Amino acid sequence: MLELKNLSIQLNKFNLNNINISINESECHVIVGPTGSGKTLLLESIIGFRKPNYGDILLNNQSIIDLSVEKRNISYVPQDLAIFPHLNVEDNINYGLYINKHKCMENNNLTNELINSLNIKHLLKRSTNNLSGGERQRVALTRALAPGRKVLVLDEPLSSLHESMKRDLWFILKDLQKKYKLTILMVTHDLEEAFFLGDTVSIIIDGTIYQTGNKTDIYYHPKSTKVARFLGIRNIFEVELKGINNNKITVYNRDFNINLNITNNANPLNEKIQLMAGIRSDEIMILRPGYEKQNQDNLLTGNVISVFNKGAYHTILFSHNDSKKVIEIEIPNYAFQKLNPATGKEITITLKAENIFLMTQ
Repeated sequence: MLELKNLSIQLNKFNLNNINISINESECHVIVGPTGSGKTLLLESIIGFRKPNYGDILLNNQSIIDLSVEKRNISYVPQDLAIFPHLNVEDNINYGLYINKHKCMENNNLTNELINSLNIKHLLKRSTNNLSGGERQRVALTRALAPGRKVLVLDEPLSSLHESMKRDLWFILKDLQKKYKLTILMVTHDLEEAFFLGDTVSIIIDGTIYQTGNKTDIYYHPKSTKVARFLGIRNIFEVELKGINNNKITVYNRDFNINLNITNNANPLNEKIQLMAGIRSDEIMILRPGYEKQNQDNLLTGNVISVFNKGAYHTILFSHNDSKKVIEIEIPNYAFQKLNPATGKEITITLKAENIFLMTQ
């Protein structure tokens, strides 16, 4: 287990504030946040490149805060990969073993296994100057894992790759995690990458962890508008708590002058704090004419303002009658073709009670 306890780091005018994260053995934890949020600074403190101002770092319940980089028993792949241009692929891999004084047969067997798993055997004698981006990533991973360490730290190592190559490496990383029971800590700004690779996820913004937990909970129940907006959720409304009856919550939304019913809230409610409601654009349903009154929650009628073709999906901007608030809706092509929600057309939508979540501002 890798644990960060109350970790605080100051660099010039930037601060990482009271970071607390626990990563279980064989788990992949992804820290995701915008550029400049402190992700790399956090990793550098874990590796040992920077000394935290406060807090502790524990590996298997033992503090490593005062250990040198080479004694922390953590493998690291930086964003630039740090591949040595004057060494060929084989020598780069062997350098990782040499610098850590691993020369036993067990490590040789692991190295050969990794070379085969990552499909780089044919590259061993090649100059690193003649490698593609994906090949460089595989070499860097092999070098990092060859010493046999069980903790792997990755600093956006896939950010420079095109989508197809990046996705190939996602599957490879998950296979390596499972096969070698790796504990992985990775940072990225790519949400899809974070949710694909991570068993658990943390959202970091401006040096502060705003939410940590199961990726499903974070995806469907962001705790604050900062997290929701970072996740790309645009449908966010101020609401007032009106009542709670068993698992049914009623809130009033002034923008639409409507009471909204909610049935799947995971965040604690506090009447003294300004509540916000949100719903993902792909969870809003456009109703067929004639189906508006059949056991549907939270109905809104209005007009289509704009339609944007995104390939497999269409994004629709909708304006409720007598309201300036715009709602974003995303529907797949097959639904778009059936419903034909053209610009200017009047439509009725439903904000399903189980798909609305509540959060703080």
